Amino acid sequence: MTIFLATLAALSWLATLEALLHGLPQLTADYLLLMVFACVAAPMNLDLGHNARISTLQPLMLAAIALFGTREAILLAAVSMTYFWAVGRPRQPAYKAAFNWCNFVLAAWLGGHVYHATGGRPGDVTSPASLVALLLTALTFFVVNTSLVSVAVGLEHGISPFRIWYEKYSWTLNAQLTGASVVILLGLLRETLGTQVLFLIVPFCILCYHFYKAYFSRASERAHRT
Repeated sequence: MTIFLATLAALSWLATLEALLHGLPQLTADYLLLMVFACVAAPMNLDLGHNARISTLQPLMLAAIALFGTREAILLAAVSMTYFWAVGRPRQPAYKAAFNWCNFVLAAWLGGHVYHATGGRPGDVTSPASLVALLLTALTFFVVNTSLVSVAVGLEHGISPFRIWYEKYSWTLNAQLTGASVVILLGLLRETLGTQVLFLIVPFCILCYHFYKAYFSRASERAHRT
């Protein structure tokens, strides 16, 4: 477990350094507003058992990549995860907070590179290339985020990581793709209505949280009865 965490930390810091070598994030007003919403969404997560958790942060990460860029997505991930650790009660142990930080930073970095490598352009959610890139980015974020958590939980509890992923996370893919659809809507409306359309992402995150909570509770009850 220690080797896994150390490797993850090294990779996340290298990813951050590589992104910063291309310049600093652009702190525009609409980006800072998205950052505030990300900090609000980060604590809205659900415990799935065995210390596996699911967060509503994903659509904001996708929005940062598609509308602003990779560096901005990495900064958003780092700040929101730090905020989550600071305000969460009970406060997570430092090693779990560090894992969450590294997980989301790496997902943002890889997702951003996939978006650009497959033809996506920051601020463009209408061209066919950008739409395909956004889909691939959502899938990348889903795979990276859920796989790393599954491996960490598996190592901590001596359970197969694939079993953790299949039981706890495989069913969340539909919500991840829905998040990409919300990003497209935000991008289209932002061109005509301006920054205020970012407020639409808040009720979506709240709905996702309650959907996760209701679905997982029913699934757990069904599994317990059987």
